[in-house]
Amino acid sequence: MSAPLRRRRCTGEDARARRRQAVAYLETAKLVTSDGSLPAEYDYNHVAAGVAVLAAIAASDALCCRLLGERSRGQDHRDAVDLLTTVRFGDGTPAVQAKRARDLGTALATVLDFKDEAHYGTTLLGPAQVRRLIKGADKLVSAAVAVVR
Repeated sequence: MSAPLRRRRCTGEDARARRRQAVAYLETAKLVTSDGSLPAEYDYNHVAAGVAVLAAIAASDALCCRLLGERSRGQDHRDAVDLLTTVRFGDGTPAVQAKRARDLGTALATVLDFKDEAHYGTTLLGPAQVRRLIKGADKLVSAAVAVVR
């Protein structure tokens, strides 16, 4: 038997707080990857990847809080992917809205594929992986900014 999904109720203010955090994390990740003056002996791209993961998770929380009134709180961040795919917003038919939610879920899943390595790993992520992480986080943060006011 699988463990029950853990969720926590959240408010509009919670959604706005998580949106602000998501934007700050993403902007920090972008700044770090674009700053050519950082010392070469440290892998700042790897740090940017870890921060991009935090941006994606915060954006997902913001969307779920705003649209569902709850967010995932389980040990497995993949539960958040399942919850995120249930959100509906924006223009279009229900099918278009469902596809939008699936695309956001896919973006979050892609970012989470790198979470352990970005936060705890000893193998440094390469520039292409970091760009992919930031792209996925950017998609989620852009949606959160559009939805959470």
